[in-house]
Formats: sequence, structure tokens, C-alpha cells
Amino acid sequence: MRKTNTIAIVYNNDFYLHRFKGRLLKSLVDRGNRVYAIAPAGDSVKAIESTGAIFINWSLRRKGSGPIGELRSILALRTIYRRIKPDLVQHFTAKPNVYGSIAARITGVPISIASVNGLGFAFIEDGFKGKLSRFLVSFLYRIAFSISQAVIFQNRDDIELLTDLNLLSKRKAIYIPGGSGVDLEVFDYKAINVDNHIKLRQELGIPRETVVAILVGRMLQHKGITEFVESAQTLSTEKISFLLVGPIDNGNPASIHLNQLTEWMKKGWVQYIGERKDVRELLAMSDIVVLPSYREGLPRVLLEAAAMNKPIITTNVAGCKDVVEDGITGFLVPVRDSIQLAQATKTLVDSPKLRIRMGNAAREKAIASFDEIKVVANLVSLYESLLSDEANWNQSIPG
Repeated sequence: MRKTNTIAIVYNNDFYLHRFKGRLLKSLVDRGNRVYAIAPAGDSVKAIESTGAIFINWSLRRKGSGPIGELRSILALRTIYRRIKPDLVQHFTAKPNVYGSIAARITGVPISIASVNGLGFAFIEDGFKGKLSRFLVSFLYRIAFSISQAVIFQNRDDIELLTDLNLLSKRKAIYIPGGSGVDLEVFDYKAINVDNHIKLRQELGIPRETVVAILVGRMLQHKGITEFVESAQTLSTEKISFLLVGPIDNGNPASIHLNQLTEWMKKGWVQYIGERKDVRELLAMSDIVVLPSYREGLPRVLLEAAAMNKPIITTNVAGCKDVVEDGITGFLVPVRDSIQLAQATKTLVDSPKLRIRMGNAAREKAIASFDEIKVVANLVSLYESLLSDEANWNQSIPG
């Protein structure tokens, strides 16, 4: 008879917990586990509970709240762990990785897993703020990883970097291919009515014959927003609509503010439409998906774009290069190079047949490499392997 294990999945945001880990929650529940989903409560609580998981509100501010506020977040998680007594906890995103690992150690949780879904500002920016942030993050990550039983990564480059910096024992590092994965049934171009594309274009004021290049992500310099806009300026005489979609993250030092976005829009280079819930439909409506990021874990939007038969232009950096096969499913361009970005965009704009061919190849790659079902199966298998031999978990983790 299978033992009933108690498993907790911890995130810094309930919306992204459901969006990225909803299938994982359901799969764990379906296998007879008692599953807790822990995050600050928002509008996605009911959706999370529909997976069969038990939702617990965790008082956490994503932005800094001072030492007292941060300590309260750790203590709140400690209280939760003492109450639910998990056999295994999986932490996602930076603060849960650090605070969750500490709370798990204090309360004696047998298995605590951290996740690195990208290294962010601290490992991209070379200025004073970046170096200071890197020092602090490195200190905290060294602590978190040392008291975690395993650390999951979405690309091998991040493993190499953190082990080279002596922040992580390579013995604990686990690479799960496919990142968070993508639902190939939901993100299927054929599943969306063409009339929806027409309505969206009308709503956004984009003529039917205009090629749409879309960038979906937080409005951060490190997402390549400036390079995207500069390429739009270069191609301003072409029949191309450059669409920016995503939230403004004022708490991030690399944030691009609304006044800058407004200025670009006034010049007619891009159209910024903010954060949207209809990303799938926007991707379906678009012709080219662009992400000139400086570094990623494994960008979910590119997985979704590939699944939606879209050619992709992205940078030849960690995470991004793991999604695109240059010249086959899209183009890889040098980081911070708006000229080559514009050239790659122009190539796709000028050849509808190339867009179709690359888009079809991208869908095939998504089926082979990014299927969410396979990613979840790998995670569940890892959990079961660790839970089956708690006392000797070291032997269960590949080096």
C-alpha cells in the first residue's frame, strides 16, 4: 500500500503558482499525496484549490519590507511547516528559496528542495547596484543551498555558474529539461478561432496585413526591451507592429518606467498594452515572438510561442538558446545588439513561408522537448525517489 506523503509547494505569487505548477499539484494529489499550495493569497486561490491541493495563505511581500517584515515572513512559514508537518517541500522563486529553506531546517522538514528558475538582476548587472545585489544574493543562496537536499535548475549554464562561484555543491544540482513545460493542448494555434485574431487586431488598431512582432515579459531592461524598441525604430518604415505586453516592475532596479514607455509610443515605435490575461490569444494573433533577454532560466513565453507554431527571435544566452535552434525554429542574435535583432526581424517579415516553416519546426520541438506532462512526470519521479529513501537521499540525487 502506497504511503500517504505530505508535500508542500511554495511560491511568491498565487497566480504564477497556479499557472506554472497547477498540473504538478493535480498530479501529486492524484497519486494519493496530501498536497499543500503555499503562497500569498490573491485571485487564483479557487483555481489552485480546484486541483485538489489545500491552499495556505503565506504573508510575504515580494518587494523588500525591512528586516522585521522579512523575519516575520520566515517565522510565518515556520509556523505553517510546524502545523502541516510536510515530508517534502519544494520552494520556487528567490524569497521562498531562502526563507523556505531556513524555515524547513528550523522545523526539521525531512526534504527541502530549492529551484533556480533564472538568476535575475544580481547576476546580469555589472554596475555598483548589481555587484552589491550579487554579493547579498550569493550570501543568501549559499546558505539556502547548503541546507537544501536538492536544487533544481532549468538550464545547465546556471549550474556551472553557481558551482564555479562555490555557491552550490554540484552533487545537489538537478537539471530538469523543459523548464516549467507548456500545456500543448492549451497552447495550440489550431485551438483558437481565427475570428479571435481579427477581433484582437481591431481592438489594438492593427491592420490585418501588418506583421506583428510581440515581446511578452516584465518591462525590464534585462528583458531586452530597449533593443526591441531600437529595432522597431530601425524598421519604422516597414509594415510591422511592435507590441509590448507585460507588467511594469517598479521594485526592480532594471525597471523601465511608464513615462519611458509612453514616450516610445508617442514616437510610434511600439505599442505597450500592459499586463494581459489573454497572452495565448495575443501569441496566436502575432507573427513573430521576440525576447532579446540578457539571461533567463528557461523563458515560459518562448515555450508557449513554440507550442503556438511561432518563429522566435531571441538572444544567444543561457536559457534562451535552450529553446531555439538557430535557423530552424527561429534566430539567435547577440545580446544587446539591436541591429542584428532588426535584421532577423526583417528577414522573417519579408518571408511568410519562412515564418510558417520555422513556426512548424518550433511546434515539433515543443512536442519533443517542452511537454508539461513530461516535465511534471520528471518532478514527481524525483519527489518519489527522495521520499522513498529519506535517510540516504544523497544516493538518490544524480551528480
